[in-house]
Amino acid sequence: MIKSLWTLIDYAINTVGQEQVQVVWSYQNSARVAKPYITLNYSQDDLPDHDWYSNEIDLAGFRNMGSWRKAVVDLQVYASQDSMRIANKLSMLLSTEKCLEKQMELDVAIGNRLFLSRVPALVNNSQYEDRAVYHFDFMYTEMMKEDVGFIATVVIEGNYSGSLTDQQCNETISIPYPDHTLPPIEGDG
Repeated sequence: MIKSLWTLIDYAINTVGQEQVQVVWSYQNSARVAKPYITLNYSQDDLPDHDWYSNEIDLAGFRNMGSWRKAVVDLQVYASQDSMRIANKLSMLLSTEKCLEKQMELDVAIGNRLFLSRVPALVNNSQYEDRAVYHFDFMYTEMMKEDVGFIATVVIEGNYSGSLTDQQCNETISIPYPDHTLPPIEGDG
């Protein structure tokens, strides 16, 4: 999620929008970069009640699981005098055909636009700097591999009675691995 959010914002403002704006994470502990720049932050907002589980388990006993997620993105633009212009342009750029194609490629989506405004930031007790704030819903999928274990062979041994004759069962059931040679299907020659 983190990489795809940064990738989408950088692509929208610098590739499609042809601006020269650095995109940084708000919790990045480094020296302040030169203006204009965009800081990104997000908070988790919504999770589904159930995750999705793949029906396929690989030969190592793993299957894919995951689900959609929704985060609220807090994007802040710092510029000398035109932070609102950059934030407004970015909000429109995210709806362009190129950015929608990029969202499909990254398996993400921009949802509701929650807030766009010029909100000057306090620098010290008496000075402000130009800042625009843009909040929006960001949907993405989160996937991971789950180790469900793998039972490749079941051995059944036992006796049972109750019918006309007593029966004994000795049976081994194995899953045919793709790399094993299977008996030919009738008619294949």
